[in-house]
Amino acid sequence: MMLEGSLNNIHAFIYLIKNQPDLFLIENRDEDLKQASANFGETEDDIAENILEWCEKYPDIENALSLTRQRLDSGEIQLTNRLPGTTKPIAPPPPPPPKVSRETLLNAIQESFPNQSK
Repeated sequence: MMLEGSLNNIHAFIYLIKNQPDLFLIENRDEDLKQASANFGETEDDIAENILEWCEKYPDIENALSLTRQRLDSGEIQLTNRLPGTTKPIAPPPPPPPKVSRETLLNAIQESFPNQSK
């Protein structure tokens, strides 16, 4: 699963939080993260940058994040879509509606109003 850089950082960090929480419980790092995250940016790029900056204070987390990013890229670990406390994956979201082309629109008009002239 190859993700874009910023998104990969975010997903890898979330994976660490969920799967290696002990890394964050040392020296109240979890509290430090909660405080820092209140000031994280809005965009994926900003959030990813904020995560990397925060991790610089904790070399073990920084190393684990790097390894997790590599494992995500290689497909060694997979992100799962499941609800907390369950083992069943949630259904994937429905596919986005197809793009409406001019031809699709004209066909719909013609089918709906066959007696109209063009």
